[in-house]
Amino acid sequence: MMNERENSPENSESTRADNVSRRSVVTAGAGLAIGAVVPALMSGTSARAQITNGRPRTLIIASHPYPDRSVVNKALWEPAQAAEDTMFKNLESVYGDNLQGFDRTAERRIYRDMERLVLMFPIHWFNMTPMMKAYMNEVWGSGAPSELRGKELLVVTSTAGGADAYRPEGRLGFTIEEVLTPLQASANYTGMNFSEPLAFLGAAGAGADALRQYQDTLAARLREAPRKT
Repeated sequence: MMNERENSPENSESTRADNVSRRSVVTAGAGLAIGAVVPALMSGTSARAQITNGRPRTLIIASHPYPDRSVVNKALWEPAQAAEDTMFKNLESVYGDNLQGFDRTAERRIYRDMERLVLMFPIHWFNMTPMMKAYMNEVWGSGAPSELRGKELLVVTSTAGGADAYRPEGRLGFTIEEVLTPLQASANYTGMNFSEPLAFLGAAGAGADALRQYQDTLAARLREAPRKT
């Protein structure tokens, strides 16, 4: 089994980014080598543990097991950290790799006043990252958190495979919405409104223009009012 980097078979662009940086070449059609994109777009961007801007009506929970190798997700953290009325929390920065170290009471207390929960992660073997899954196991527990009922759940994710792979007749035979069915089921179970996921498909080898478009798309989505039930 391959390690998740950005997303491989569904670890996306980090594995390929490593190859690009080693070769130090520009991939045909990519426009720029990923290594050249990062400084231009994300100078000073880091996996800061937690940031709160204003009264947080949106809580963003981000996870990436290899943040130093991330390109797409690191680009997405920038507008996420800058969004108004938002709390941004990076699980690996807060909890390291401790899959049982979550402060369940404190985490669920944040849910009370928020109106939208955003889960941001790269697809990891057609699933969430280990820390994101552990977060839900430990914080949500075995029952439906009452604090989440009636609020919006938005999934923001990225994949290495392109749109052609994520369709019934494609290589995978499933759409990205179908891959994310467990999260939709989780939203239904907790009484949340599961919004259409914001999925950046074919992110491997994304050039500067694509990364800026990803950032703009996320920023615009976060400016929208929460879609509550």
